Amino acid sequence: MPYVTYDNIRALISTGNEQSLSTGNYKVLYATNFSANNTTQLKRVKRIGQELDYYIQTGPKSSSVSVSVIPVTGVGVNQFQDFFSLTGDFVSGSFIQVPSYRFDKCFLKSMSITIEPWKVISANLDFDSYGLATGSGIYVYSAEDATQQAVNELLPLSFRETSISFSSLTAQQQIKEYENLNFNLDIERLTNYEIGSEYPKKASVGKITKSLQINGISNIDWLSDFEPKQSVTATITIANGYSFSVAGVLNAQTLSIDGNGVAKGGLQIVEEMV
Repeated sequence: MPYVTYDNIRALISTGNEQSLSTGNYKVLYATNFSANNTTQLKRVKRIGQELDYYIQTGPKSSSVSVSVIPVTGVGVNQFQDFFSLTGDFVSGSFIQVPSYRFDKCFLKSMSITIEPWKVISANLDFDSYGLATGSGIYVYSAEDATQQAVNELLPLSFRETSISFSSLTAQQQIKEYENLNFNLDIERLTNYEIGSEYPKKASVGKITKSLQINGISNIDWLSDFEPKQSVTATITIANGYSFSVAGVLNAQTLSIDGNGVAKGGLQIVEEMV
């Protein structure tokens, strides 16, 4: 596997309900891509006899932030655990800062993790931001500054060191041979506005949906008699020993055989938390 260098974007993210850089409760996001947008609900008002029209605001302001990152692990650092901790119910949310731009009251909306051979694990994070975005411009960090935290034995996580255990009432297996997996997490949040306010006072968690798709499995039984009311659990253990699970229903199962007689299976597990 080739070495991964980091000299692109130095973004910072705080823990939940933390809005101050001075406390030190924030992490570096080793981002390979970063994007943000800001929207305001406006209505055009025509002035009779005037050349210029004007606009009024008809709804709350909102922003969204999307970032692709390389999760890292090392001494005192476990970014998988950090990301999962953002799924909770917060009042002020987190802030995200990339160079000098800062987005306040950010709430995790979705996360997807992809694991495949000969590539480091990557994650995509999407946030809704309800605070006022501030900043003075974009500037480039030097490679030395951008990688300063990485000298503390921070390592990207690889596919080869990831294992999956699969269990249900009728089967219990270790999935050792597979081509790739995709984990998705979607968070439905309920925003609470005060009358006349531009931003919500609170964004509560309404529902969390997890889904796990594993492709190219060669050593798992075909669960033809599986009943949807029974639960099935898949536990993914990554290189540093951290594990996370999806405990839901078997939503789909596939089997294919190619021209060389190679059989491959796949399955999808969906879990809803209300």
